[in-house]
Order: sequence, then C-alpha cells, then structure tokens
Amino acid sequence: MSPRYPTRTRLRSHPMGPYQRTLTKLSRTSALRWVLSKTITPLDLRLKGSRFAPSRFGLDVPLCYLTTTGRSSGEQRTVPLLFVVAPSGGRAVAATNFGRESHPGWAFNLEAEPSATLVVEDEVMSVHARMASDEEAAELWPLFDGIWPGYESYRENAPRAIKMFILSSQNREERTED
Repeated sequence: MSPRYPTRTRLRSHPMGPYQRTLTKLSRTSALRWVLSKTITPLDLRLKGSRFAPSRFGLDVPLCYLTTTGRSSGEQRTVPLLFVVAPSGGRAVAATNFGRESHPGWAFNLEAEPSATLVVEDEVMSVHARMASDEEAAELWPLFDGIWPGYESYRENAPRAIKMFILSSQNREERTED
C-alpha cells in the first residue's frame, strides 16, 4: 500500500496569495534559481531577524538559521534554510543548493562535523545532524514540496542525489539579543 501524503494546501497555514504563487512559479526557472543562489544568502544574513529578510519577505515558510563549522577553515558558517519537522521529532533540511551541480558547503561541513547550532525564531538549539535514510527522505520530500514547490524542480534539475539531514536537538536555550 502506498503512503498517503498530505496535500500542499493542508501543509500551509493558509493558501498562497498571488505574490507567493508568482514567486514559486519563477523559482522553477533556471535564471531565477541562479540569481537566488548568488544573492539570497548574503542578503538574508545581513537582514537576519528583520521583516525585510528576503527568505521571509512575503512568504509563509518555516525558516531556520543553521551554523556549521567549516570543514577546512574551522570558522562558523551560518546559512538560512527552510525546514520541515520530521516524524522523529527533529527538523529536516535539504541540501538542494537551488538544484545546482554541487552540494552546498554547509552539507560538507555537517558531514565533517555533525554538531551545529540551529536558530528557529527565538529558540537556539545545539543539534546533531545525521543523513536521512532513503525511507525518511521519501516521506519528507512531499512536506518540503508543500512549503516550497521549487523543491520539486530542484530534484529534477540537480545532476546528483540531494542530501537531506535530520537535526536532533541536544539542548535548548533562550536566545538573547545584546
């Protein structure tokens, strides 16, 4: 018996508006994927936490900031990512890199050092990352597609198997602003 997945409309808190529908359609084009891959992360990190952050602007998506340790540099690297809650209770992130040829740097960093920090809204968590099994990934992809339809085209266009990680919380602490 094949598993039943929730429909996209049931995964979202409310239906997409015209702006969101247009943006999700455009996200499937190679030109916009290229532009987003070059601009959205630097802009988002500069405007992190503000209502003007590109990854939040006009979109109702679950956003987190993942901080990994650079596998070569040893420096802390932070990236904004969409996530879904895994049935196991952890949070899942997909290393789509906008459907480009290579995996994103943060995925290599997590493989080298699976301990990381995850910020979701005002919650800061130490997390441990593990690669999702094929079965888990098959169960989670429809959830990712439900929050951002561009994920489907990323999988179609990427000339590689897209890695997915499950981030399990090690502890939780309240985020404080200095």
